[in-house]
Amino acid sequence: MNAEGNKDQHGAALVEAALMMLTFLIILFAIFEAGRMLSIQQTLTNAAREGARFAVLPLQGGTDALPSTTAVQDRVQSFLNASGLNGATANIVVNQDCCTPTSSTCNTCAAGDTHYSRVTVTVPYRVVSISMFSMLEMNLQGQVTMRNETNVE
Repeated sequence: MNAEGNKDQHGAALVEAALMMLTFLIILFAIFEAGRMLSIQQTLTNAAREGARFAVLPLQGGTDALPSTTAVQDRVQSFLNASGLNGATANIVVNQDCCTPTSSTCNTCAAGDTHYSRVTVTVPYRVVSISMFSMLEMNLQGQVTMRNETNVE
């Protein structure tokens, strides 16, 4: 074998190594991004759970009145701020009607119906680790429905 053929093999090995390294790094950053997305999704679910827990309990002082929608939204936003999502603009929706855990919509309650509160927290999510995928944007959502703990209709 001559020296010229040996150089060609070194060049091919260098190109193969570069392609494999690029593929490896893309997969590695995709794993990081998936973990970040799942972490934010879990935080949104926990924030919705905290808001729903606050929304279904009567106010202090022996009354059957539930907290206002604004109070629930403030509670959820403070949870998001404490969790490190304080820069995110969250869309927080609170429904205190007849939202059953299995229905996708909330209806006005009739007499004798069980009342539920549903808290939905939505935050836009962008890929930050790989700039070529920065155009991928989606909304992550956490939603929780709980039964109200009052006798008020």
